[in-house]
Amino acid sequence: MHLPASLVPTRHEAERISTALGWLSLALGAVELARPGALARSIGLPRSRTLLRGLGMREVAAGAGIFGTRSRLGRSLAVWARVAGDMMDFWALGPALSRRNPKREAAMAAVAVVAAVTVIDVLCAAALSED
Repeated sequence: MHLPASLVPTRHEAERISTALGWLSLALGAVELARPGALARSIGLPRSRTLLRGLGMREVAAGAGIFGTRSRLGRSLAVWARVAGDMMDFWALGPALSRRNPKREAAMAAVAVVAAVTVIDVLCAAALSED
């Protein structure tokens, strides 16, 4: 993937960013596993507890993947897995964007956060993937 050089972090920066992304995965996964009902209600998806638990397990696995390898290739694959997880998050948030959802604004904010993190994930993974 060729992105403008000014957007792509250096390898050293990408390694540091991937560490932060690993912590983010572990923290978000913990919230999704511990309080799926509260999180679902906060964005207007009250029947999504099981789904959020699954997403929480995926987040914890992504964090473990980032911290479980020291190689740049392993970290790159783990961060690309986060990108795939971001796509799952967009899909999961879709129903909350309904005009009938009284918490639609909160859901829209969640989508914005996922979008911002997806950009960071892609740039970090691209930097770690360069030869």
